[in-house]
Amino acid sequence: MAPSARGWEMIEIVSVLVALCLISVVLRWVARLQRRVGFGVDDHLSALSMVLMIAMLIELVLWCSIGGNGAHVRDLDTKTLMNYWKIFLANQFTYFLLCPAIKISIICFYRRVFTNPRFQHFTFGLNCLIGAWGTGIFLACAGQCRPLRAYWDHSIEGHCFDANLFIIVNQAFNVLMDFVILILPVPMIWGLHRAWQDKLALNAVFALGAFVCFASIYRIVVLFWISPSDPTYTVYQATLWTHIEPSVGLICSCLPIIRGLFPALKLRNRSNRSDRPYYINTDISNSNFLSKSSPRSPDLEYMKMEAGMYSTQIERNGLNTGRFLGDDLHPLNIKVQTDIAITPDNDSTAPSTPHSQHH
Repeated sequence: MAPSARGWEMIEIVSVLVALCLISVVLRWVARLQRRVGFGVDDHLSALSMVLMIAMLIELVLWCSIGGNGAHVRDLDTKTLMNYWKIFLANQFTYFLLCPAIKISIICFYRRVFTNPRFQHFTFGLNCLIGAWGTGIFLACAGQCRPLRAYWDHSIEGHCFDANLFIIVNQAFNVLMDFVILILPVPMIWGLHRAWQDKLALNAVFALGAFVCFASIYRIVVLFWISPSDPTYTVYQATLWTHIEPSVGLICSCLPIIRGLFPALKLRNRSNRSDRPYYINTDISNSNFLSKSSPRSPDLEYMKMEAGMYSTQIERNGLNTGRFLGDDLHPLNIKVQTDIAITPDNDSTAPSTPHSQHH
């Protein structure tokens, strides 16, 4: 059967979302390649998430064409209704894999940027929690009916737990994790040695994820709009927001990396240090100078975001050896040659203002 009017609407909207996700992921990988940056766990998880997004789109097309999604129950035959519940179950499995993949991808990106040991330990534990919860939910989905066939074939006897309550509990966990992920980088950003305008702009980039929090909450609301007497027609909003939530999350996870492709969007350094000359103490003829940013300096995180995370040298010397940005900094030998002109005076002999040449 052909999709209903509602079915076509869902397919069109979700297709646009998936296309935007695909563009975002492709640009993310292009940014990594252009910057000659090695791919990390976050990039591979974004690619996996994209595959799952495409799988959900295919499921939606089948759901609307042979499953009757968007049509009234009274207009569907038994076979179509069975297809509806089969695809609904398949959609749950895909969704329960997709959401943890996106969340862990975002956290892994944070871990690449912010190398503070305490932050690393906390985010590692958070990833373990999300992974364990996702595994548990996936297994629970597989066992929500005994036998599982009873989920789509209502003619056989079986025992099933409350599917709506199951989905709501999982969604409540997603909402909690979305808020945690949203506020996670805020303390790190405000700890950077940058002007407050820079910090505010960086927070704005990550704050785009606030819409994901809204989408997660709103998805819980629309779940209550599904009528047991006509689920195929009233599942419209729930279906849309099931796709909107992960789509926006995936796009937001790619934006900080994509930003590296557009130099015009880089934050300008408003620090007074950049506008003033550096003065070198000429009392010492041979001085060792070390870059102000040490391996544990918060400014390094800002540098990594501005430069597309890591440079080629850092990737080669850092990621492959377990070292961080700044580990390869070493003292620079600066030789100072001072020429002092002495002119005789009737009263005294005084040196003129030193003129230094630095090599």
